[in-house]
Amino acid sequence: MLKRIGIIMAASLAANASTAIANDKDAKNAAAFEFEHVSCTGAENEIRIIVSGVKGAHGLITADLFPNKEDGFLRGRGRLFQVKFAAKAPQTKFCIKAPESGQFAMAVYHDENANGDFDKNGIGLPAEPWGISNNPKVRFGPPPVEKALFEVSAETGAKIVIDLN
Repeated sequence: MLKRIGIIMAASLAANASTAIANDKDAKNAAAFEFEHVSCTGAENEIRIIVSGVKGAHGLITADLFPNKEDGFLRGRGRLFQVKFAAKAPQTKFCIKAPESGQFAMAVYHDENANGDFDKNGIGLPAEPWGISNNPKVRFGPPPVEKALFEVSAETGAKIVIDLN
């Protein structure tokens, strides 16, 4: 019986410790989004973005916001708008205001040479670091928009982290 109580207590302590770790991780994640940037105004539908994996503080981080539509996703004609901010290593943080509440997707790239283009190599593959909201695995082509969607609400906006590839 004592052995059983000891196992239950150990399991309970482990569960409490993992909850504390999860809560601590959530607190750290929430704290990461408490940054100031000229683009952040606290407006309705504000999306707070952290682009991680920025290797150098040169060039621009370009971000495109897309609606929840497969047609035009990851294409210039399909984006709602584009913003560009100076790249800061190892993370670049900024805000975008979505036009309304709902589901959106975002793509970013590090325009390392600040030429205004997403440079590609001779066979058409990206020559500059890039990322997509929700950080979906990309194998032989772009992911569907569903893999990149995130929810924006008027009251809380959205908080996303995009890792550069």
